[in-house]
Amino acid sequence: TISELQSQWSNPSDVSTILMIIGGDVVRGALAQSTGTWFTPVCFSFGWVSYAFIALIHVIGDGRLLPPPDYPVTLINLKSGYARDNKNWVIGRLLRDGEAYVERKKPLEEDGIRISVFEALQRPTGSDKTKFLFDRSHLYGLGVMLVQLTIASIPVILNREWGVLFITGAGTLLAQIAGALPQWRAEKLPNRQHSSEIYALTTGNGSKSVMVIMGRGQCLDLEEFSVSDTPRNGRPWEKFTAFSKPRKHPNVDLKFHKTGTEIRKSRAALGLPYGFLVTRVASVVLSILWLLLLINVAAVKDSTWYLLLVGAIGMFQNGILAAMERPPTTRNIPLRHAETITAKKVMDGLMDFEITYNCGRPLLNQFFPGELRPDEKDWWNGNQDPYDKVREDQKYRGVPRR
Repeated sequence: TISELQSQWSNPSDVSTILMIIGGDVVRGALAQSTGTWFTPVCFSFGWVSYAFIALIHVIGDGRLLPPPDYPVTLINLKSGYARDNKNWVIGRLLRDGEAYVERKKPLEEDGIRISVFEALQRPTGSDKTKFLFDRSHLYGLGVMLVQLTIASIPVILNREWGVLFITGAGTLLAQIAGALPQWRAEKLPNRQHSSEIYALTTGNGSKSVMVIMGRGQCLDLEEFSVSDTPRNGRPWEKFTAFSKPRKHPNVDLKFHKTGTEIRKSRAALGLPYGFLVTRVASVVLSILWLLLLINVAAVKDSTWYLLLVGAIGMFQNGILAAMERPPTTRNIPLRHAETITAKKVMDGLMDFEITYNCGRPLLNQFFPGELRPDEKDWWNGNQDPYDKVREDQKYRGVPRR
């Protein structure tokens, strides 16, 4: 037994093959975080073989590459009053990271509610509706890839064994191809990108934190985004000039939406959009290539510690990238933090928000769906003095806004 353990620890040849088929969900999360540019900072790691088949199953099934949301969000249009449950991964992360940012700036402590107001800014990508920008995560990813390739080169230098370097290089190339698929951008951006609506994002009734975004004609349409169509349909591809064409109306000379964007129609073949066909073909080819790479991993009998080290570094990088906070600019939703409204009582906070922005009633319906007390009902009907007087007398509740 001791000799077998010594042999396994000196050259763990079978472990690499087993590890290559776990961790697919982590890779999927890392891709969801960072795709959109021609270079994807998701390193080669154990888990890519598993992810390749997860992606293939979903592309054949619901047609999506993005994972389902991992943070619950109720999205409310404060102008129309309509509320809906979010079904988009990006919006879930937008609220999660926004709450973490505000918590550092203004901790909740003993407050009953915290309403953080943000204003949408002009996107640095300009008029390009499918463009993302590079950020520090891309630089970190590139650095980790260079470290992996350097480690994989050591067996070549010492023993002229190039198997580990070949596997690392091929895995890195396949990872870049998977991250460069245009469907990532199709799913991570809505068609309408100049919204003037006012959105409230919260985890639901009972939450102590609300994130409000003033569109100002510069925000992505979060209502469309939260229930975006599957890429199996043509609509998500209409923002790509390469995968769509101008839509012609037989009776109306209508070429532009009221927001100024051109009305387009996706190109299709075999009943599917061109862009989605690219994803399907690429997913099949990539799953086959990853399976072949797995066979090559099993063939490496020497220098397996180097391969394990390369894969382990990639796993940690993928996990950190999948879980890390990212600023809203990286999601093409640049925001400026305007103010944070806090109150000891939820009703007081909603009233302060209503006085300041005149759009708090949808939040009232969300947080207080039942019958209001008489003084609260009078306040929302315009008779605010009695309620405010009681609030002023109770010093711990703070001074009401006028």
